[in-house]
Amino acid sequence: MAGNIWGFAMFVDRREVPRHNALKRGWLSFLEKPYSLECLIWNVSDFGALIEVEPSTCLPQRFRIVVTSLSLNRNAMQTWRDGRKIGVAFVS
Repeated sequence: MAGNIWGFAMFVDRREVPRHNALKRGWLSFLEKPYSLECLIWNVSDFGALIEVEPSTCLPQRFRIVVTSLSLNRNAMQTWRDGRKIGVAFVS
């Protein structure tokens, strides 16, 4: 946190590469399971993304993200989770 104005916390974005707003529907697929799970992609960069899933969803550490409308089809891993929202890093 960088500061506080009128009781609202201000956060500093420490990412080296900025993320771009997406708000697109995507799919998560899993190597060990023969199905896909729908998700919402909030934002994306060359190195990662912020996704949203149902809060009861249990995800493996690694999975594949597919967003046809963004031409995105990448392997990813969870880096953090807060309820529905999950920060992911793209991996090879």
